Amino acid sequence: MYKVGIVDDEMLIRKSLGMLLDLHDDMAVNLYAANGAELLMLLAEPGQPKPEVILCDLEMDVMDGVETTQKVLEEFPDMKIIILSSHYEPGLIVKMVELGASAFLPKNESTEEFYKTIINVIKNGFHYNDQVVKLIRENMKFGGRNSRMNTVALTKREEEILNLICTEKSNKEIADSLCISPRTVEGHRSNLIEKTSSKNIAGLIIFAIENGYHRVNLKSKFWGS
Repeated sequence: MYKVGIVDDEMLIRKSLGMLLDLHDDMAVNLYAANGAELLMLLAEPGQPKPEVILCDLEMDVMDGVETTQKVLEEFPDMKIIILSSHYEPGLIVKMVELGASAFLPKNESTEEFYKTIINVIKNGFHYNDQVVKLIRENMKFGGRNSRMNTVALTKREEEILNLICTEKSNKEIADSLCISPRTVEGHRSNLIEKTSSKNIAGLIIFAIENGYHRVNLKSKFWGS
C-alpha cells in the first residue's frame, strides 16, 4: 500500500483527491495539509509515517508550492513531490524540475494518467512527459546553463543504464534488458547520482536531458496548449 500526502489550500480539492486515491487498491492517503508550513510541521512530528509521494498544489497561501518543494527536499532529500497546477508557464516548470519536483500534473488530467504518474514516481523517482523534457533542453540551450558533459565521463554501461532510467524502466526491467542483477543496477544508479553531482533521481534525469542521453520525441499535445 503506497502512502500519499496531499497539500492544497482548498479543502474540497484535498478531500476529492483523497477520495480518488482511496478508489485505488494500492494507494492510501496518510497526510493532509493546507500549505507547505503545515506539511513541514506534520512531517516533523515524532512517529508520523512519512508518505512516499506528496501531491502539492503550486499556488497556496502561507507557503506556496515552490517554497514547499525547496524546503521539503532540503529536510527530506528522498521525498518525492508531484506538482499539481492549472498553470503551465515554461519558466516555472523548468524551475520546479531544477528544484527536484518529480512530476507535474495538470488539474484537468485523466484519472488514468493521475494514477500512472503517481506509480511511476514511486517506483522510478520521476515522471516527465516529452514536453517537459523539451522545455529542459530549450532552457539549457537558450538559458545559459552550462553542461556537465565535459567534466563527467560515463562508461558505456553507465550510458546504457542512464538511458534506460530515462525511459522509466524499473531496476528489474533494466537488469533483465542488460542481463545483470537488479542489485548491480541499483549500484550503477547510485554511482551515477554521485558521479554527476545530482541530489536525487530527478537531478540525474536533468543531467541526462541536458547532455543528450534522453532524446525528445513529441507525440502528444502539451497539457491543453
